[in-house]
Amino acid sequence: MKKLFIPLSLIAVFSCGQQEPINSKAKQSNSKFEPLLAQFKDIGIDTLQVYSTQDSTDIMSGRAIDSIGASFFPEEMAQAHFHEPPSLFAIYKFSIDKNRLGLLARTPSEYVPSSIKLFIFDSAKDSITSYIELGETIGDAGDYMIKNTWIFKDTSSKHLQALVNITQGHDNSVDNPKDTTVKEDEYYSLLDLSKPRIDTIFADKEQLPNKYKMVVRDRKRLGL
Repeated sequence: MKKLFIPLSLIAVFSCGQQEPINSKAKQSNSKFEPLLAQFKDIGIDTLQVYSTQDSTDIMSGRAIDSIGASFFPEEMAQAHFHEPPSLFAIYKFSIDKNRLGLLARTPSEYVPSSIKLFIFDSAKDSITSYIELGETIGDAGDYMIKNTWIFKDTSSKHLQALVNITQGHDNSVDNPKDTTVKEDEYYSLLDLSKPRIDTIFADKEQLPNKYKMVVRDRKRLGL
């Protein structure tokens, strides 16, 4: 079985430079990123479910990002967008703290633009400083991986956190038509988005801690 699992602790970082905090609203008004930021819909976070979908009418499909906005993404994503447009789609933007915004976008994947990623925009540095994948659905030769995430505000710390669920499976009928069983494993990870760098609170747990079961209570209703 092809190994699809990718550790969630691998977070891509673009910029590590340090600058003094400045007024985020003033900076955004003069930001070179303003054309990109304007393409994302504003949202306040209570609990937001992030998932990959092939339904073009679903909110998680987003809207196509124009060529100017696409140029601000990592080079490999921008090139995919320019090669087979559109491949980048704006979904939501939301405040993390006074200097940072979360940008949720649908981005290129192995076959189609199915990867939902969270990009961190730092207004003090006027740059996208990091990103992490929060939603994806991929399959190959009977193997499949489904990644769903719930972004929510922790009641005690008031920090924005992301609970990531990965379902990794294999359909045995691909290898043996008489074997209709499916083997599945589930993993859960919790990230703190409010830290200067995304902090992993726990990773790759096979059982969801009871504390977070209410966060995912709508999962079955949504068919995810």
